[in-house]
Amino acid sequence: MVDAGQLALGLFALTLVVLAPLGLLTLFDLLAGRWDETFTSWKQNRRLAREHRLNLRALRRQHGIPIERLAADLRRLRAAIASDEHRSAAHQMGNRLAYDRVLVQACTMLGIEHELDEETSGIERDIERLRVEADLESAGVVISTRRYGQAA
Repeated sequence: MVDAGQLALGLFALTLVVLAPLGLLTLFDLLAGRWDETFTSWKQNRRLAREHRLNLRALRRQHGIPIERLAADLRRLRAAIASDEHRSAAHQMGNRLAYDRVLVQACTMLGIEHELDEETSGIERDIERLRVEADLESAGVVISTRRYGQAA
């Protein structure tokens, strides 16, 4: 059987011979700054991981209509407006009002300024629609499949 005193002495010798030099080397490396980049990248990775987790939680708790659905509705209504010249005036007006309402929802979601809530009509309303569409496109919402320079 192993004597308790011999076991304690063996553990002390192991600590003195192996672990003490490793601890001193580690302390020297810390003081010399050899691990600064490692700690910096570790902190940055932790910050990015935390931000990613927060973004995922925010996406899971998202309220309202997803922006992808609003973009699909805008494309669908835009196509309906483009092809409703042979329909009644009430149908055309309904399509335009629905399009304006979806534009307002998308602008509200993305924080884009608009004047579509005001009582304007005619060319002023069309110009405001074009401006809002351009702002939405620059924000990344794909409203049209056509690119700049292509014929409508």
